[in-house]
Amino acid sequence: MRAVQPSVPGTRPSLLRRAGSWACWSIAAVLWLPAAALTGVRLAGGGSGTPWVQLLSLFPASLFASLAAAAAALAAVALELRGARMVLAVLATGLLAGQMLMVAPRIVPGSTSAGPLLGRPAQAAAAASRAAVHPLTVMALNVGSTGVDPAALLGQARAREVDILALPELALEGLAGLEAAGIGVDFPYRAIDVDGAGTGNAIFSRYPLVRMPRVPGTSFYQTRAVADVPGTGGGIQLTSVHIDSPRPGHTPSWRAELDQLADLQRGLPAYRGSVLLGDFNAGHDHAEFRNLLDAGLTDAAGTAGMGLVPTWPINAPVPAFTAIDHILVSRGIRVAAFSTLEFPGTDHAAVVGTLDPWP
Repeated sequence: MRAVQPSVPGTRPSLLRRAGSWACWSIAAVLWLPAAALTGVRLAGGGSGTPWVQLLSLFPASLFASLAAAAAALAAVALELRGARMVLAVLATGLLAGQMLMVAPRIVPGSTSAGPLLGRPAQAAAAASRAAVHPLTVMALNVGSTGVDPAALLGQARAREVDILALPELALEGLAGLEAAGIGVDFPYRAIDVDGAGTGNAIFSRYPLVRMPRVPGTSFYQTRAVADVPGTGGGIQLTSVHIDSPRPGHTPSWRAELDQLADLQRGLPAYRGSVLLGDFNAGHDHAEFRNLLDAGLTDAAGTAGMGLVPTWPINAPVPAFTAIDHILVSRGIRVAAFSTLEFPGTDHAAVVGTLDPWP
């Protein structure tokens, strides 16, 4: 009769440990695959259209999937050391690290480029000149088709001492409400392109404006003007942005409008600062938006370390998950602060930036 050998603890995984390892391994694989696919699309430039452009808006959220996948894969390795689990743990950890590198510029506070290199005496003179320039506070809000309460909007603008207010999608009714609420008192200067079709736009300013032709040939009006801000020499060119959304059938126009803004920015005189603010319907994970930044622009949110703060959809059944509303500044304009605000009546958050323009 053969003797039964007693089991030795630790010689092989228990059934419970093996089941736990398989569960963790499965969870890691399920989470890793879509996160890896989205990262591949991002690295490849975003695909040609629907649904890839839309899915890229979820790229920041995929970091949570990658984090969970890495944790599950490492747990699977700890429970049962096997080659396949080790490979998945390495892949999951590597994917998470790669994604973090992609979003790092948006969450690590920095500063915009400081203009041309100067010697120390020139730097000191420039610093003295900048000290005399009042910081410029700008605010942009897509007011939406239903409209935002004018009193609430102007109340926040007053509280934050906003100098420039850009309102994409402003309609005739919204303009009338703002007039009744006294917008002319706070912002005596304006450049407006308002209609009744929901494609309107407007810039309101505490400083004199020189009206420029709006950006031509776009789905929504994009108002432009030069603000005569004291101490800025040639003034600051403003563009209240509203890019067509990349919904099915509209991706070509979405891409063309972003490219057009980049071309217009590259064509500006080197001495003139510029601020583009509003609803770009795009973010850093879209190659087209990164091309716009390459035209010499910096995202105020990223400079403040708030580049992953979502601005859409607000007041919606699902939590906000993407940043598509931006304040972009040209070389020579320093971002001192950035924040977002929510208002009932629109699915966009307002973006507010405090800027120190160079003279």
